[in-house]
Amino acid sequence: MKKILLSVLLLAPFFINAQTFTNSIGGPITDDDTLRYYPVTVNGLPNMIDTAFGLAQVCVNITHTYDGDIDIRLIAPDGTIISMTNNNGGGGDNFTNTCFMMNGANGDVMNGTAPFTGSYIPVTSINGVNNNQDPNGLWQLAIIDEVPSDFGNLISFSITFAAHPPADPIIFGPCSAANGAGCYCPDGSQDCDLLPDMTASALIITQNHTETPNLITLSNATPNIGWGPMEIHGSNSCWCDTVSVPCATLTCPDGSSPTQKLLQTIYHKNGSVITTHDTLTQGTMSYHPSHGHIHVNNWAEFTLRTSTSNPDATTWPIVATGSKVSFCLINLGNCTSNYGYCVRDNGYGNVITMDSIPNSGFGQVTGCGVDQGIYVGNLDIYSQGLSGMSIDLTGVCNGDYYIVSITDPDNNFLESDETNNWAAAPITLTQQIPLPQASFSYNVINGNFVQFSNPPNINYTYQWIFGDGGTSTNQNPSHTYTSNGVFGVIQIVSSNCGNDTAFQTITITGVGINESAAAVLGYSIYPNPTTESTTVSYFVPEKSDVKFELYNVMGEKVYAVSRGTQEMGHYEFNINVKDIGLSNGVYILKLSTQNKSASVRLIQLDK
Repeated sequence: MKKILLSVLLLAPFFINAQTFTNSIGGPITDDDTLRYYPVTVNGLPNMIDTAFGLAQVCVNITHTYDGDIDIRLIAPDGTIISMTNNNGGGGDNFTNTCFMMNGANGDVMNGTAPFTGSYIPVTSINGVNNNQDPNGLWQLAIIDEVPSDFGNLISFSITFAAHPPADPIIFGPCSAANGAGCYCPDGSQDCDLLPDMTASALIITQNHTETPNLITLSNATPNIGWGPMEIHGSNSCWCDTVSVPCATLTCPDGSSPTQKLLQTIYHKNGSVITTHDTLTQGTMSYHPSHGHIHVNNWAEFTLRTSTSNPDATTWPIVATGSKVSFCLINLGNCTSNYGYCVRDNGYGNVITMDSIPNSGFGQVTGCGVDQGIYVGNLDIYSQGLSGMSIDLTGVCNGDYYIVSITDPDNNFLESDETNNWAAAPITLTQQIPLPQASFSYNVINGNFVQFSNPPNINYTYQWIFGDGGTSTNQNPSHTYTSNGVFGVIQIVSSNCGNDTAFQTITITGVGINESAAAVLGYSIYPNPTTESTTVSYFVPEKSDVKFELYNVMGEKVYAVSRGTQEMGHYEFNINVKDIGLSNGVYILKLSTQNKSASVRLIQLDK
C-alpha cells in the first residue's frame, strides 16, 4: 500500500477492499489563470463503478499562499468533472492531508477555514462519477489559480475506490448544489429558478472617492443579494468586432483582444434536487493585458447626475459620464464583513447581512478565468486606483450632485429583480468651476465720473444697472452721472454655473462744481481735440502746490506731472501727447491746487 494511504487511514474511515492510486510527482500550480492537469492511471478494477463499488475519496497535499484563489477538480475517464473546492479558504494557506468524501468529518468545504486538514464534503458530489462508467484509464486532478500574486505546488494526490462509498448526506444546513433541501424559493414553493440579484453600493462610493480638478475617482461594489449565484462561463464563441474568430486568437487586427460571448448558469430547485442549465446571454468577456486576466465587459457604469422628484435615479439628468468598466466576477467580500454595502431598494432601504439572505453562501464558481461568478450574499469590489474608475468633470460646476452607479447597465444577465441594480451616492464638488460671486468697488473721479471694478474671474458675463437709466455689459465699466443724487448700482454676474447679484448705493454731489472750479481757475486746454500736443492754461488764485493727472475712461492714471509750488498768477505749459503715447480716445485731465480741483476732457485724434 502506498505511503500516502497510511496518512489517509488516520483521517478517514477504513474502506473495505479499498484500492488507492497515487500521483506522488505533483507539480507547480502556476499563477497564470490556466488549468494544470496532474494524471493518475487506474487499472485492475472492475469495469463498472456504482454505489456498490466506486470512488470513495480524493486526498491532496498542496502548498499554496492563498487557498481562496484556487479551484480543484477531478476529471474521470468519461469526462465527468467533480469540483472538490472552488475559491474556499480566503487568505489561508495549504491543503495538508486533506481528503474529500461525502461523509467528511469537518462538514462542507465551503464552510471550512484554511489551512484545510482532515476530511471535508466537496462542492459537488463524488458520487457523480459512480455512474456505471469503466474506472480503468486516465484520471486527472485539475487545478487553476485564478488570481495573480500568489503561488503553490501540488505535492501529491490520491483517489481511493472502495465497496459502498459514502452516500450523499441528507443535509439540512446551508443551500448548495448538493443540498437543495437547504435552499429557499422566493415564492416559498419547492420548485423555482434560483436567480441572482445584482445591486450596487452607495456606501463604498461615499467612503472611497477622491476629487481633483476636472476628475473624480471612486471605488465600486456589486453585491449579489438574490436567491442564486451570478455564474457565467465562456461559450467558446469569440469575435473580433463582427467577425467570428477562434478563441485561441490573441489579438484582433485593431490591437484589441477578442470578445467571447457568455453563458449564464441558471440553478433550479425542485424539492431537494438542484439542477442547472446554461443560457446564452448578450454579455461578453475579454482578456485585459493590464490586469493579466479576463474581465466581463461593461459590468458597471458611473455617472454624475442632478436629482429630480422621480425616485428612479437612472432617469435623472446626466451631468458627466465615466466609461463602462469591466470587472472579473469574484468574491472579494460579503454582506456581513462589508457591512452597509448590501441594502435593499437601491441604497435607501435597510442594510442586510448574510443572516438575512436566505441562500447566502450558495455558489460554485468565482474568479478571473473563463468561469466566473459571485456567490449569494457576496460582492465584488473594484478600487478607485484601478483603470476606468473615474468620471471626467471637465466643465462641471461646483455644487451638490449624486454619483449613480449601475451594475450590468445593459441588462445582459438574468436576475430576480432588474429594477434595483443601481445606487445613488450624494456628493458635493468643491474643486471644479466656482459659482459666480458678485462684488465690486468704485472710485468717483471729478465728482461725477465713476470707475467700477471687480475681482478677476473667468467665463463670466456682466450686466450693470447704474440707477440713472444707464447700463453696461463691460467687466469693469465707467459711467458719468449728469445729476446729483443717490443712485442704486446693481451688478449681475452670470456663467453656466448660475448667477449672483451685488448692490451698492453711490452718492453723486459733484455735478456743476467742477465746471465752476474750472472757471475760477481759468482752466482750459487748446487745441482740443489734439493730434500731437496741447497747451494747458490755468490760474493759481493763491500760492499752492500744483499737479496734473491724466486718466483714461477706465479710470486708470496714464500720466502725471507736478508743477511744484507756484505763486498766484496765470500759467501755461505744453503737454506732448505723442510723447506720452496716448491712443485715440477721450481722457480726463485733472488739475489740483491746495484748495481746489477741476477737470476737463482731452480728446486725442490720429493725425
